[in-house]
Amino acid sequence: MHITILTWGSTGDVQPYIALGLGLQKAGHLVRLATRPDYRELVGKWGLEFISIDCKAWYRDYADGFGQNPFVIANFYKQSLQPIQDSVLPLLYDVCHDADAIIFSPPAFPAFELVEKLGIPGYAACVSPLHQTYMFPNHFTRSNQSWAGVYGIYNWLTYPFFNQLFWQHIRQPINQWREQILGLPPVPLLLDFFSRMNRQQLPFLYGYSPAFLPKPADWPDWVDVTGYWFLDSPQSWQPPTELAEFLAAGSPPVYIGFGNKGGWKSANLTKLVLEALSISQQRGILLIGEDLDGTVDLPDEVFPIEWVPFDWLLPRTMAVVHHGGIGTIAAALRAGVPSIVVPYNYENYFWAHHLAESGLGPPLITRNHLCAESLAAAIKIAINNKTMRNRVVEMSKKIQAENGVARAVKVFHQHYFN
Repeated sequence: MHITILTWGSTGDVQPYIALGLGLQKAGHLVRLATRPDYRELVGKWGLEFISIDCKAWYRDYADGFGQNPFVIANFYKQSLQPIQDSVLPLLYDVCHDADAIIFSPPAFPAFELVEKLGIPGYAACVSPLHQTYMFPNHFTRSNQSWAGVYGIYNWLTYPFFNQLFWQHIRQPINQWREQILGLPPVPLLLDFFSRMNRQQLPFLYGYSPAFLPKPADWPDWVDVTGYWFLDSPQSWQPPTELAEFLAAGSPPVYIGFGNKGGWKSANLTKLVLEALSISQQRGILLIGEDLDGTVDLPDEVFPIEWVPFDWLLPRTMAVVHHGGIGTIAAALRAGVPSIVVPYNYENYFWAHHLAESGLGPPLITRNHLCAESLAAAIKIAINNKTMRNRVVEMSKKIQAENGVARAVKVFHQHYFN
């Protein structure tokens, strides 16, 4: 079977889909991954067929708006799909027309139109919850998860609200694409992507742990929470000698890295981080990039890195400070160490709230409240709270017992061959 996976975003957005593709390839399928040109080397390194889908302008607008007002994001989305001939839409057909099945991530939801056009099975693959539920609100609300029991109706209504917000912004270019290029009738006014996907009972694969966030009882049967899709480093990978020596020279450090999110002033943020480590009396490993400045003089207790695989590094740390990306949260949970989250976008707030409410990390720190003292206080909680650390260790055991990729492949087959 020839399967095309469509996804784009940051490295953390692409890696889970590489893992999913490898699982499908191991099951005997021909898998190609269509994503941004930037990831040709990464995809090729893992042995998947790579297809370039140049959506840089689309993704730039999507990413730049993602931490902002959802109305702004929806407008960016609309602008990136017009004019049709210069947008990502024609590229979707080009990379999917000869596939036997397609799998697409949320940024590639317009590929759902090709399920109708090509008459082939389609699957949505997501790493954060998007289905309507009474249990928690749509993550664009930034609502506190603890309100779920009181505001169940509110939670439920947030989903059609935001689905319609995005659909009404992009309905015109999507219908133009359907009519002028795909030869399909236009979609009615209120039938957003989710409404149509649910009508067709389109299989949804959610690549996060059901132990961390269980599947709500009000979700349909064609939705499956499979477990995380981890892309681990090759067993032959070895750390730089200097890093190994630093780790061996003292107590486990605190890892700090924000994934180049949020447009920080790197010099100020680096100074803040170093001061927080000093106050909390902890050693640190800093991910150097656009957010943390690698040109400043670092004390002997702090080691700079540009990239180290999380599955190797995080088990050797005491805590992880980051922006709340689902990939980093997943890696920290599997490693059995608490996360301290300074969220960048709406999805980050969702996971950070749930992490704290589950007793697996300190309360999130908003950008407005981030200072050396608040970060140092959170680090001390993450390191010294024995109840929290025990909970993280227990969650780590549950996540390690899961095999999200194998489960996703099994569900794929169940739907395809049913």
